[in-house]
Amino acid sequence: MAHQHHITPLSIYLTIAATLLFLSGVTVWVSYVDLGAMNIVIAMLIATTKATLVVLFFMHLLWDDKKLLTIFVMSLMFLGIFITITLLDTEFRGGVNPEVKDSINKRAAFYDSLPLTDTHGNPVDEHGSSHHEEDEDHH
Repeated sequence: MAHQHHITPLSIYLTIAATLLFLSGVTVWVSYVDLGAMNIVIAMLIATTKATLVVLFFMHLLWDDKKLLTIFVMSLMFLGIFITITLLDTEFRGGVNPEVKDSINKRAAFYDSLPLTDTHGNPVDEHGSSHHEEDEDHH
């Protein structure tokens, strides 16, 4: 059985590279939008899309033996199933086993030594107000 070599045009590589850069920007943008539990779902979908583009075009799986493509797709399906089961387990663990829903010791000395921050790492005081864009002199 003869193996044919596939030569991919440069325009396809540049289009895929631009798409990957765009999806990276979308990933950063979505990280600043509070979508609740959907944040992790959207981040995983974007990451899976980017990985699929890399595997299909840069690693030439699209033009390789279709058995390998089938194995790749099945691997993604099983990964999705395992991640879904894990997320369901961690999401509903407190309803089944209430004593392990929260941290074992909420008042551990380690937590007191950490600075208070908002969801993006900006420092906040005890009252919840942010300090990352305040000017120095208060009139």
